[in-house]
Amino acid sequence: MSEAEERVLKRLALQSRRLKALNRQQVVVGALKSVPEHTPEELADIVRYNEFGTAKIPARSFLRGTVYKNRNHGWRFISREAVKGVLVGKFTANAAYKFVGDRMVDDVHKQIDTIGPANAPSTIAKKGRDEPLIDTGGLYRSIDKKVIPR
Repeated sequence: MSEAEERVLKRLALQSRRLKALNRQQVVVGALKSVPEHTPEELADIVRYNEFGTAKIPARSFLRGTVYKNRNHGWRFISREAVKGVLVGKFTANAAYKFVGDRMVDDVHKQIDTIGPANAPSTIAKKGRDEPLIDTGGLYRSIDKKVIPR
């Protein structure tokens, strides 16, 4: 076997190990960060009530809506860039998932900033403004990413 062939095989073996490292992890995004305004249980209720709605609160799907808007274009592009970075040694698997997770967190924040429908007049009077999903800001600040084992 020639020296060039050996270099190619070594590079392929290295890329294979890097791709296998990607398969051992995943990134999750959601209301993961602790905030002083809410206990973890309160935060879970806030997410559930807004994501799916209640008898009195319309659904404002900031998580599922973000996935729907970004899964076919933005996240695929950023994921491809992360995988390319892993293959050439620019990123570790963990760093690649953090890179993708940062974009996902930004997209969830954008969704929270722009989501409708408008608040009810009674809610506007209580809060003093019409910003759905933003009362104390705790939900917004709790949105974070976490790289976990698969």
